[in-house]
Amino acid sequence: MPIDISSLRTEVRSLIDIINHHNYLYHALDQPKILDSEYDALYSKLKEFEKKYPQLIFNDSPTQRVGAKLLGGFNKIKHKNAMLSLSNASNDNDFDEFYIRLQKDLNDKDIILFAEPKFDGLAISVTYKNGIYHSAVTRGDGETGEDVTTNVKTIKSLPLKIAITDVPKILILRAEIYMTISDFNRLNNTLASAKEKIFANPRNVAAGTIRQLDPLIASKRNLQIYFHGVMNASSSGDRTHMDSLQRIKSYGLPVCELNKLTPNLATAKNYYKHIISIRDSLEYEIDGIVYKVNSYESQKLLGFTTKAPKWAIAYKFLSAEAMTTLVNVTFQVGRTGVITPVAELKPVNIGGVLVSRASLHNMDEIIRKDIRINDTVYVKRAGDVIPEVDRVSITHRKKSTKIIMSKKCPSCGTLVIKIPNQSTYKCPNEDNCLPQVMQSIQHFASRKAMNISGLGESLVETLVNNHIIKNYADLYVLDIKSLLNLDRMALKSSTNLINSIIKSKNITFDRFLYSLGIREVGVSTSRVLSKSFSTLDILMNADKAELEMINDIGPIVGENIYAFFKLQKNKNNILKLINNGIHIIYQEVGITQEYDGMTFVITGVFENYQRKEIEDEIRSKGGKISSIISKKTYALILGANPGSKYQKALDLNINIIEEGSLPRLL
Repeated sequence: MPIDISSLRTEVRSLIDIINHHNYLYHALDQPKILDSEYDALYSKLKEFEKKYPQLIFNDSPTQRVGAKLLGGFNKIKHKNAMLSLSNASNDNDFDEFYIRLQKDLNDKDIILFAEPKFDGLAISVTYKNGIYHSAVTRGDGETGEDVTTNVKTIKSLPLKIAITDVPKILILRAEIYMTISDFNRLNNTLASAKEKIFANPRNVAAGTIRQLDPLIASKRNLQIYFHGVMNASSSGDRTHMDSLQRIKSYGLPVCELNKLTPNLATAKNYYKHIISIRDSLEYEIDGIVYKVNSYESQKLLGFTTKAPKWAIAYKFLSAEAMTTLVNVTFQVGRTGVITPVAELKPVNIGGVLVSRASLHNMDEIIRKDIRINDTVYVKRAGDVIPEVDRVSITHRKKSTKIIMSKKCPSCGTLVIKIPNQSTYKCPNEDNCLPQVMQSIQHFASRKAMNISGLGESLVETLVNNHIIKNYADLYVLDIKSLLNLDRMALKSSTNLINSIIKSKNITFDRFLYSLGIREVGVSTSRVLSKSFSTLDILMNADKAELEMINDIGPIVGENIYAFFKLQKNKNNILKLINNGIHIIYQEVGITQEYDGMTFVITGVFENYQRKEIEDEIRSKGGKISSIISKKTYALILGANPGSKYQKALDLNINIIEEGSLPRLL
């Protein structure tokens, strides 16, 4: 008798829905309705069906959470809606200023904010299509992230299918992936028992797990997920952020139960105090509170800066700190030879991170704080990230030793010099001091400079120590044979590196200037120089007066540029680069550019463009980018969810260019 596949499909579909429902009850609500043995029986039955009839495997089947290993790493994915970072408030004054600005911009006495704990996890964008889990992308730089769909799929509290039928065709959600403290401790105990390296904090586990290539490991780590925003809310009809969260909660998606609407400033501050009071009892780590203007209409009026929404702020908790002993001070050498003192500490746990080194900034700071070796010191993780010695506990001082700047470079032994009128000491031996040589090569090859991939720190050190290269100019005489003679350099990796070096030979003027590593000449200054001088030769022969006449270049930077190009060794390196095939791409000289003298302002979010793309293209045609609308503005480039600039442009009768017209503009 033939098998009725249609009938079986209905049975399998029903079985999947039942199992997914019990997964939701167990993992999201912690309210199981059946015994583990009953669940196991349902799961086994489904696996038997799928084994016998593979044509009946659905994408949202719970058996499909764990996929195969990823062989080629993670693909880069451009976010459809930018995942912007948030502005920070570190104290009550910062938060008051934020609230007062909202009152002024919205002309409203009491601003209704939606408050939610700021999870210390991994930010992620999750997309559902027709109610089925489709993809997940890390935040990355806000514009582009990594495709981690397979690993995120292993999170058991993440529904693979939304049970409710009334779901937008495409639903893009913002979420945070984290690990509970109890699971974190359990994992570290297991690792310690196996004499393996333990993790510093739950956030590192979450981020590391999602970004490793074996989904089986991800499935064993028991990660969790909370959703905290709808990124395409404009298509849903929701009027407020709270509406959106209530809606996605109704879909069966995990939403934090501590979220709260705060209708005025006093309520908002009380919420902050309440969360601090219960912070240590929570099952997960948080590092602050996120406040968002609840009304989407108000959010639209407020708009965005280039980096963050104006309608939201992260009120961070006070920096975590702890007392420990300053055991010693070492000195590290930077790319430009600047020597920085570093505190070597008796290891101490600060906010879940084991800290054994901390910044001392410079000798003036050490003297001002009277920091000494063997002192008991308070160490802070500034912004919960960078450890620094904040102050000394004088009452604990016993036998201590004053910190003295090393007279010789800790790396090469050259006598250290002090830069006049600054608190900075440096090693002048640029050519033979290993940290300086290595870091200058790494800077030259970095993404914003020559963009040479495959040239990591250990390989650079090997190349320099084996006398294969002395500086960045030598990269262009490397060959396959030299690389293959090195440990851990196979044919494929060697070929890829050589191809990347060859590819880098065609370079724009501004990126080439940035790659040279001129002191205090960053990306922006390099771009200014490339617009001000038509060729490298003209720039190299400019005097200090010419340089200082350029906007954004003052006497100190002008002196640095002038001095760099006057050094014969720098001239020799540049000549060697040119002789070995570096081709600098200049703007065409003598041709009036399309947007010369025109100033553009950009506002809102764009579906098909990154903001930087638009800015770079306008600048390449001679135009200027400003953040302020004025009568001198040529045009406002308008994206979705624009800010107050839009209304001001209308008031001043400024040209409005919408995204649909951008192809003609660019």
